[in-house]
Amino acid sequence: MPNITVIYGEKERTVAAPLGSVIGDAIAKTELPLEQPCAGRGTCGKCKILAEEGLAPPDEIEFKNLTPGELAVGNRLACRARISGDVTVTLAPIVVYSNKIFRASSKYKRGDRPLGLAIDLGSTTVAALLTDLETGEVYAGGAGLNQQTVYGSDVISRLAAATNSAEDAERLHKLALASINQAVDMLKLSGRVRKKVERVTVVGNTAMHHLLVRYPLDSLAVLPFQPHKTVSIPDGSDIMGGIFPNGTQVSLPPLVGGFVGSDALACLAYFGYDNPSGPIAAIDLGTNGEVLVTDGERIVAASTAAGPAFEGVNIACGSRAVDGAVVGVKIDAGEFVFETIADEPPVGLTGSGLLSTICELRRAGVIDPSGRFAALPPILSDRFVEDDEGVRSLQLTPDGSLTLSQFDIRELQKAKGAIRAALDILLDQLDLKPTDLQRMILTGSFGGQVDVDAVLGLGMLPPVRREVVESIPNGAGLGAAMFLTDEGFALAEELAARTEQVDLDLDPDFNMRYVMSLGLTPEGM
Repeated sequence: MPNITVIYGEKERTVAAPLGSVIGDAIAKTELPLEQPCAGRGTCGKCKILAEEGLAPPDEIEFKNLTPGELAVGNRLACRARISGDVTVTLAPIVVYSNKIFRASSKYKRGDRPLGLAIDLGSTTVAALLTDLETGEVYAGGAGLNQQTVYGSDVISRLAAATNSAEDAERLHKLALASINQAVDMLKLSGRVRKKVERVTVVGNTAMHHLLVRYPLDSLAVLPFQPHKTVSIPDGSDIMGGIFPNGTQVSLPPLVGGFVGSDALACLAYFGYDNPSGPIAAIDLGTNGEVLVTDGERIVAASTAAGPAFEGVNIACGSRAVDGAVVGVKIDAGEFVFETIADEPPVGLTGSGLLSTICELRRAGVIDPSGRFAALPPILSDRFVEDDEGVRSLQLTPDGSLTLSQFDIRELQKAKGAIRAALDILLDQLDLKPTDLQRMILTGSFGGQVDVDAVLGLGMLPPVRREVVESIPNGAGLGAAMFLTDEGFALAEELAARTEQVDLDLDPDFNMRYVMSLGLTPEGM
């Protein structure tokens, strides 16, 4: 069989693969990071690699997604290119931007105070926070891409792969470990500091938890989507594959139920759901959106498949949060003004950039309330183009390097509709009106930087008071840091026992509410 050599920075791995097989399958065996948001279906065009010979000629999907210049230098799509001989592949380095709400401190480098690591194993981003075990202070944070994205951006694709193949299940487990290791490496800790780490907690949604722990997936992958086990794992050191030193206590808090995992539990802890002053709602915005509501006594929670649009995935010019990624948009004198990470030239739309763009276009009358482009837009009419099938797209930049398609708008509508329907149902469960809420918290890597006015303007939230809406990045990670002590872990157990999981799949009103929530108006209807 041909040899496939894969290069990622200073790392180099070689594996054998059958003639005619897809190069992406060979890359997956190396456990080096490769993004395949569409799980290798050939629909997103994101899994670009640089290959040196040894591959069959490009197919029609590659010709559609790669420019002549990219093809000329050897760029291919990992999910489409087939092996015809020995080949060397170079993977582009993956950088993940992670904004933190604490001020980084170097105090951990001095003295011998015991340290802890809080890990948030997200579907897209894995974050690691270094904390002081005695004071609870968070000293530093780092993040990396969840390398399981080689199996798709959504958890259903990953669960399907693990269910169908024991080999893929083991690979997904190892990719989770590699992702945790990479996030910790981003902290750039010295050997002396690493030796001071005594405790580690790992939180994640139910799918991430089960793939890491190697639990059976039979009950989770099919209706009604229930975990194999929800109990905590106080000592999970044997699960971690030796990535932490011997003697380090590694704990996994309990799950709530369904797809509401320990990451949602961490949010409950960090936002004070154990002793609230009144009604609170929180949404962890991501591929799997967790919605958490309390009336001050009862706590209800649900997970809804918002899809990857909030992560910039499945969007024509979508981007992860990297330098140059667009996080905010304004229209000034008929031109787009982009706010980008690091003030670099725009390279693509993050989820917040997509939301901001659509809100601006909606306000300008370029998009109508149903989500369709206006037939006769009052501005930007010269920026529209049509493909061979007559589908319209809007050029966001004069050169057409960034575009917004009708499909992109629909993806955003589906994501926001799922979140709004879930929140409405949970409020009803507790007989709460939107105006009753004393806090409305948006969290997650997307929720922590989102344009609140755009969220309200497009009706992702019910008509709550603007002053109660706040965005807090990484609530799950900071909540996980609270679980590093015995008292904090006991709080996790208490909150898990108190929280009622709501199965939206079984709610007879969900589909109706979802459809009603697709409109792009402040009311969301």
